[in-house]
Amino acid sequence: MTLQEAQAQIDQILGTYRTRTASGETLLSGALTPGKVYEAWVLCQVLQRLHGEEGYDVELQGAPGVRLKSSPGPINRSYPHFRLTAPGKHPLEVWTDVEFLSLSASVRGVPPEYAARCDYHELDVVVVPAGTSGRPGPTDVRVGVECKNLTYRKELLRALLGVRRELSLLTDATATGFRYWPRDAVPAQPPSCLLAYGTDPAIGVFSPPGSVFGIDFVHLPLP
Repeated sequence: MTLQEAQAQIDQILGTYRTRTASGETLLSGALTPGKVYEAWVLCQVLQRLHGEEGYDVELQGAPGVRLKSSPGPINRSYPHFRLTAPGKHPLEVWTDVEFLSLSASVRGVPPEYAARCDYHELDVVVVPAGTSGRPGPTDVRVGVECKNLTYRKELLRALLGVRRELSLLTDATATGFRYWPRDAVPAQPPSCLLAYGTDPAIGVFSPPGSVFGIDFVHLPLP
């Protein structure tokens, strides 16, 4: 499948979540890098898993002319996002390219408005409680996802282990609030799920540390 065909398939999947408040413009309009197309493909997988395995209804929320973000930053409600609702559960939102305020900044008591560059880090896809604003803190992140459409190298593992430490501390298994996917429990406090998706089949070689720290490594090629 060509990159353009992959974009068309992603648009078709994401289009099923449109509401009347969302634009009719394609989500992946314009020229996108293979890396950004892969992020969108992983986003599709996350939404489909949360819908199919966790029972959430998914609705695209956005303004006219919506387009997936191309650079990281705080949550910005002028960009599209997805609202997840299910009976008896608190609603969630799914965003792309969002920076979270680190655990080290939280421990130091850094106010969000005074956070320096060292105090926040990007996640390609993030699931947070509905209504979260700015840079979510470690207690707000329900699911964090990293996407790599490239050769998976050891330095990527090292960076991901750093992300885990800035999200939570190692502890006994703690409930995540999910029944099945991504996990019902993680050895982390706050109990965020952290996943690494990659097109490189060798990504599985780096999974043993993940079994200790509650990180899931997933080989997912483009369609």
